[in-house]
Amino acid sequence: MKKRSFFTFFLAIAITMVTFAQTASTPEVPKNYKPQPKELLPMPDSMTENEIFPVLGTFDVTDPKGTTSHLTITRDTENKGIVWVSGLLQGKFKALIKDAPATYKIPVQKTLANDDAADAAMEVTDEATDKKTKSKVVSGRSIQEGTLIYDKDANAIYINIGNKYNEEEPTAVFPEMTAPAEDVAMAADSTAVIADAAQKPKKAPKKPVIKGTTYTGTKTDVAAQPAEAAPAEPAPTEAAPEQN
Repeated sequence: MKKRSFFTFFLAIAITMVTFAQTASTPEVPKNYKPQPKELLPMPDSMTENEIFPVLGTFDVTDPKGTTSHLTITRDTENKGIVWVSGLLQGKFKALIKDAPATYKIPVQKTLANDDAADAAMEVTDEATDKKTKSKVVSGRSIQEGTLIYDKDANAIYINIGNKYNEEEPTAVFPEMTAPAEDVAMAADSTAVIADAAQKPKKAPKKPVIKGTTYTGTKTDVAAQPAEAAPAEPAPTEAAPEQN
């Protein structure tokens, strides 16, 4: 009987301690408490076509001879992966996107007349001349394979017509883009040779043969960055009156 009473007493103490611990660790919530709703971040604006395809726009490019051309690059109306480049002497040609956002392959093709030449041809009124001129609009010249890359951060465009597109390293055809990396590699090789004079210097990797014509330039319709407002000057403080 005593054992049973002692067990009952011990169980009551245990239940009391557990209840007290739960009450002490869990604060009582007021009945009128209403949690504040979480603040939602504003929905991001939808990306513009130029943000998705930064290569679209107008460019001023120069060839190795110093001849300047004004280019217009537009997107194909039926295929988002194709752009049309108008303005070079070779005529208007298409380029196929290979790597987003702005690395394109120029396939072998017959060019069209540039947009300005096509517009001028459409203004011809004589019927005989009109037919002859319009036939030139769709014939154009033949161009070889090439590469088109637009570096948005540097606002620089690189176009090569004549070299085959390099699937593994498209920038290899443009030394202007790969020169810094090559300089670092050459410096590392020179340090290794000096440290170990007995080691024969490694042969430098063969540089790719640049064929055809390369054009480089910049985008001319880049949106200007808003000027930052100058910090407001603090208002002059009034001098405290002198005490006699």
